[in-house]
Amino acid sequence: MKKELGLFVTLLTMGALAGCNNQQEPETSQASSAETTATSMVESTQTQASSQSETSQSSTSSSQAASRDSSNTNSTADIYAQIQAAFPDLVLPKDIPLASGKVLNAATAGSQSDASILYYGLDQQLPLNDKALNEETPIAAFQSKDYQSADEAAAAVNVTADDGGQAVDLGYGITGHMQGAAGSSYLSWQEGNWSLTVRAVNQEEQDPVPVAKEVVAYLEEAMLPAPEVGQITIDMGKNDHTATTVVWQQEKTLRTVQHQDARSALKMAVSMNQ
Repeated sequence: MKKELGLFVTLLTMGALAGCNNQQEPETSQASSAETTATSMVESTQTQASSQSETSQSSTSSSQAASRDSSNTNSTADIYAQIQAAFPDLVLPKDIPLASGKVLNAATAGSQSDASILYYGLDQQLPLNDKALNEETPIAAFQSKDYQSADEAAAAVNVTADDGGQAVDLGYGITGHMQGAAGSSYLSWQEGNWSLTVRAVNQEEQDPVPVAKEVVAYLEEAMLPAPEVGQITIDMGKNDHTATTVVWQQEKTLRTVQHQDARSALKMAVSMNQ
């Protein structure tokens, strides 16, 4: 919006200068005015003034954008600190990927032994746990829950990977297995103690293979926490914050990360290993 305002001011300046010389310039679109010069009927002094004005506006817009980005970064850092203060003894995600220009907001609930956090990407910063968040849609979630025993925590992971069905080469020496059920295709594979499954909806002609290959390639470069048991489920049929779930057991604790975007969910989990 500020770039468009800068171009508008530039056009007004060129129009005023042309008027002083009793000359008129043909109207141009915002795109062409940013890339073409004035007609030959405009004197060189007018062109120079227009160029200086445009440069000044561009510099101002860049400065304001940098200031806005810095403000968003500071707000995000502040909300991370507030969440950590609410759960000082928990390992929490250090990276919640957001859409460009959005600011991180959060709502927390529970205690150290059963903590839940919902994350929101909004246009403005709200206080932690602001009631207005009840009207917003979360983009991600985190939960940490302690069980009475390690066996209970492991059972809660609910591993779904299956090595039956058609073999699929996912690259990097990893083979997945795909099979269909109830209008869906399930592609599963194993990486260490992690079981991974991508579900695709057949009616929507979704293909789980490219998604699985992208995950495999990403995990060749990034390191997830080391679980005793872990499950990653990517549901291509969902578009809310539960679309991708990363859940794992470490001793008596079960940790769960969710995000509407598969790569972002993995980044959240990876950030807990740093």
